[in-house]
This record gives sequence, structure tokens and C-alpha cells, in this order.
Amino acid sequence: MQRLYETHNFTLDYDPHRSLAIQHWFGNMTEEEYKANMHILVEWMLKLPGVRFTLVYPNLNFPITPDLQEWTKLNVFEPTAHKGLEKAAFIVPPAVFEQIMIEFLSVEQTMEEAHGIFQVKYFTSEEEAFKWFSK
Repeated sequence: MQRLYETHNFTLDYDPHRSLAIQHWFGNMTEEEYKANMHILVEWMLKLPGVRFTLVYPNLNFPITPDLQEWTKLNVFEPTAHKGLEKAAFIVPPAVFEQIMIEFLSVEQTMEEAHGIFQVKYFTSEEEAFKWFSK
């Protein structure tokens, strides 16, 4: 596993053997920081030889507004669509499946923008996600 990038609210790791990128989003974040981190993500996705899978640990304390969802579609999903990402697995706490959280819904709505580009599923553990990746 190789650490590609790290800030106080985002890390990006890469495992070339699994063709896997792992994103951890955490802590307080502004819209500008979100965009800056997403630009770094795009930069790495375009540089890497290919990433078939990504594990994402979303920041459930950062609501992604509809405007930011559209920005993500235009500035992240579309520019990287040709790079071969097949599946994105979001790892969320079990409590998210037990209660509705506005912040989680904003993550989910953002990922709906990726419809047709890559598959998205939500899990409570990495083990479940890796099983899904291997299908």
C-alpha cells in the first residue's frame, strides 16, 4: 500500500496489486477543501495506470450540497470516466443503515451522479466490499 496524498481531512492510498484506491475523508472540512482534495484525487486517478476499485470512507459530517454534487459530476466523474474505474464501495458505520442521516444521503445522492460510469454499493466492512469487488 502506498500513501499518495494526505491532508488534515483526506488521505489517498493506492494498492497496485489490487488495482485499488482507498479514500478516507474525515474531520472538519470546507467546500474549498473538498474541491481541492477532489482535484488531487482526479490528478492521481489520471496519473495511475488504472484503478478498477475504490474504497471510500466518507466524511458523514460534511453535507454535499446539490451544487457540490453537480460540481463533483462535472469535475471528478466525467474527467476520469475513461480510466476504467469499475466499482466504488463506501464503508459506512452500521448506524447509517439503522437511521437516516442527512449527511449520508448527500453522499449517496452525489454517487448517483456516477450512474453508468461505475457501480456503487454501501457496506459496513471492508471484507464485504472486497467480496463484491471479486464478483
